[in-house]
Amino acid sequence: MRLSALFLNLILLLVMVDPRAASAQNPEAQAWKSCQSSDADQRLAGCSLVIAQNAGGSKTRLADALDGRCWAYHVKGSYDLAVADCKASITLRSNYPFAFNNLASAYLGLRKYDDALSAASRAVELKPNFLWSHLNRARAYTGLGLRDKALAEYQIVLAIDPNNADAKAESKVEETQTAVTDTRFSSQTESLAPIMPSVVKPLPTTTATAERRIALIVGNSRYQSAPELPNPARDASLIARTLKAVGFNDVRVETDLSRDALNRVLLEFSRAAANADWAMIYYSGHGIEIGGLDYLIPVDAKLQTDRDVDFETVPMALAISSVDPAKRLRMVIMDACRSNPFLTQMKRTIATRSLGRGLAAVEPEPGSLVIFSAKNGETALDGEGANSPFAIALANRLGTPGLEVRRLFDLVRDDVITATGRRQQPFAYGSLSGSEDYFFARKQ
Repeated sequence: MRLSALFLNLILLLVMVDPRAASAQNPEAQAWKSCQSSDADQRLAGCSLVIAQNAGGSKTRLADALDGRCWAYHVKGSYDLAVADCKASITLRSNYPFAFNNLASAYLGLRKYDDALSAASRAVELKPNFLWSHLNRARAYTGLGLRDKALAEYQIVLAIDPNNADAKAESKVEETQTAVTDTRFSSQTESLAPIMPSVVKPLPTTTATAERRIALIVGNSRYQSAPELPNPARDASLIARTLKAVGFNDVRVETDLSRDALNRVLLEFSRAAANADWAMIYYSGHGIEIGGLDYLIPVDAKLQTDRDVDFETVPMALAISSVDPAKRLRMVIMDACRSNPFLTQMKRTIATRSLGRGLAAVEPEPGSLVIFSAKNGETALDGEGANSPFAIALANRLGTPGLEVRRLFDLVRDDVITATGRRQQPFAYGSLSGSEDYFFARKQ
């Protein structure tokens, strides 16, 4: 009987004491919880509090907090601050592979490729099968121009995770660049065959490399009045890296833009497009079709009524207009056809104004392309991995040499249809001149 009573008291005690409630009453515990968040702003705030409190005297926890804040600073683009925190974390705990990997990421942001290689290599020594350290080492090798070593690292990443979207896209670009280099070297060797050195000609400059090509990449993930979208910021990063690798002159990346910020960025890009041959916008986030017109939804939109669309969103027509000044190719890619949570909460005030599922078809001016990740009236999938099916397919195809733009998007469509079991079909609107071909990566 005594054992039964003791057991009952123990059960009652466990029921009465809720660790989560205790944590909510404990500021130190709450700060530590925020320090482990996957949200950069929450982690930055939480880790800063833990560091300010000296982690309650725990050297290990202080090292973790410094490493956590390093990661947050890196995500937010404050690379110098990230380096400082990771170095401080490593000083406290010199055998922690994640701190070395985060340090490598920060150095990559600063384009200090030697330092990034050193940090990533140390992370690999400490944790040989850690995928992200091999990925950072591949990127460091790429920055140093050591393509063979970069490709070898990408193969290690893909052996660990065959579906890693970053490694698949980046390795394809590296393979393309290696093939181009080999072709140029072969051409140069052949040109040296004649005895007279005066006949040796410089390597030809292709149209793709001579043109000025610019891109604006926008990823809206952290909506204030709707659930966070996990992939747009990561998709934006993936597409931006791929465009840089195929030789775009200027790639501007923006994330989590308010309405005012999105309008300003589009205006600035429109001015830059006047001096460009190609101008491309890639937008990933929420969009909405209302009354037959499409709108991009900034992160600060509330959209409590259908009238609010005019005041809280940005017309997609403005994005299309922003690429118009470019001389040869104008392109807008919309990965914005996701299932829209605003539709269920929006109050209808104008009976004649329809609300659509997905986005409405558009007809851009000749010489322009508008690509939807899902055709009009359908919704796009976010996927189960780190990137959406559309972003993965697009990144994989952009670096293929000799793939003309129209054919490229046909293949992207096929890839997405296959990856989603026919649940999603991208669609292209607009037309390009039949007398010209356009290549993201020209075949040499």
